[in-house]
Amino acid sequence: MRTIVALLAAVALLPMAAPSAALAHERRPVGPYTFVVGFISEPALLGEPNGISLSITKTADGSPAEGAHQTLRAQVAFGGGQPKEFPLRARFGMPGAYTADLIPTKAGSYIFTFTGTIDGTPVNEKFESGPGRFNDVQDTATLQFPEAVPAAAQMASSVKAAQDQAQAAQARADDAEAQVGQARLLGIVGIVAGLLGVAVGASALVVARRPAGTAPRPTLAEHSVVRG
Repeated sequence: MRTIVALLAAVALLPMAAPSAALAHERRPVGPYTFVVGFISEPALLGEPNGISLSITKTADGSPAEGAHQTLRAQVAFGGGQPKEFPLRARFGMPGAYTADLIPTKAGSYIFTFTGTIDGTPVNEKFESGPGRFNDVQDTATLQFPEAVPAAAQMASSVKAAQDQAQAAQARADDAEAQVGQARLLGIVGIVAGLLGVAVGASALVVARRPAGTAPRPTLAEHSVVRG
């Protein structure tokens, strides 16, 4: 009896759960088709394998639109950044369902753009994650317990920042060492110039102190001429 009651309660809760699940994907008419777009795994988590979830049906009868991956192109952009194309593929055993594998490396809003044709119908549709559409990518730290562990992408970013800081510090140290070497060289040049100045000054002082009219001493050659 208790088992039956539990099953009835679970069935009663299904209608309440269905709207929240539907909000995780955006549904939109595209010509004679209906697109349902979101992430394969939701909530979409930073650094975790994921992918585009694209379901295409014919609006008139709800039948799946098969083979669309052969004529549609999918691009993914983060925020307002440059988009990148990801190859669409059909999902096994799920007619009209397609995906493109990706691993989101930043938390925030993502944009999926689909261009091309489906049975001659042109397609150029942009789907952006956000409230009322499909989930943004979340930072795993918000869901981790009891201790938050940085995602691999965040750790790589931290390591890169530390390396950049170390390189900048080394460059500053090299520049400072070069300036010290230049200052030493200028100091040595100044000392040599000072010594030369002292020598020239001393020579000038000796000449200045010599008595006026005093003939300079004859050289050894001059003595030889006189004796001869």
